[in-house]
Amino acid sequence: MRIIADTHVHLYPCYDAATLLGHALRNLAAHDSSAIKIVFLTERSDCHYFRDVAEGRVGCPLSGVEFVPGEEGEVVVLKRGDDAELHVFAGRQIVTRERLEILALTVDDSFDEGEPAEAVIRTVLEAGGVPVLSWAPGKWLFERGRVVRSLLDRFRPGELLIGDTSLRPTVWAEPFPMRRARGAGFTVLAGSDPLPAPGEEIFAGRYATLLQDVDFDSRQPVASIRRVLKSTGLSASKVGQRGGPLEVLSRLRKHARGSSSR
Repeated sequence: MRIIADTHVHLYPCYDAATLLGHALRNLAAHDSSAIKIVFLTERSDCHYFRDVAEGRVGCPLSGVEFVPGEEGEVVVLKRGDDAELHVFAGRQIVTRERLEILALTVDDSFDEGEPAEAVIRTVLEAGGVPVLSWAPGKWLFERGRVVRSLLDRFRPGELLIGDTSLRPTVWAEPFPMRRARGAGFTVLAGSDPLPAPGEEIFAGRYATLLQDVDFDSRQPVASIRRVLKSTGLSASKVGQRGGPLEVLSRLRKHARGSSSR
């Protein structure tokens, strides 16, 4: 069984949800139309789109498609008729004391920001989630780079995963800690990581992870995908495309202008 997943998706209040979900479906299908399609939300502490959907306050914005909450609570499925179009899993992005980004996949708990990275990872594991140490522009350099390396020493493959994003320009080689992690058996996931600016919705699903030869149980998708992601020796390939240097610079500048105007 194959899964095609965007493992780093934000759904900010400034977004048009229909645009993001529509592009996620199309972009993931373009990578592998017959694979199970998954979006892992990684919402900021002030964003609660998944919670609004799961509690029935928000319906599916796509015509002819409905949100069907899963019995396990941390997933909703976009369905057209009886066919599952897209699994959308809950998740959080947590900023640590060192200003690193930890993704908590498959959980919608409220996590404290500003805690040490090691403590955040252990808290995510205790909550049953899948912790991902995500690359971000400039955040794996110098002192924080040493913290990243120390985390790879403190955790084993399966306990911690590594995240790559479309914001790493195509001219930027794979960072050394990421290469080291991959060589040591850590799974490296790819995700789009759209920024909080209107128009970023189109990037959902463009840079994604292809998981092959996995055992995914659609009757218990949360427990199943947690087992898959935490397994060692997982066949995970990065597919799609990251942004070129000019595109990434333009996206970051647009985000910076929007942040300075608030």
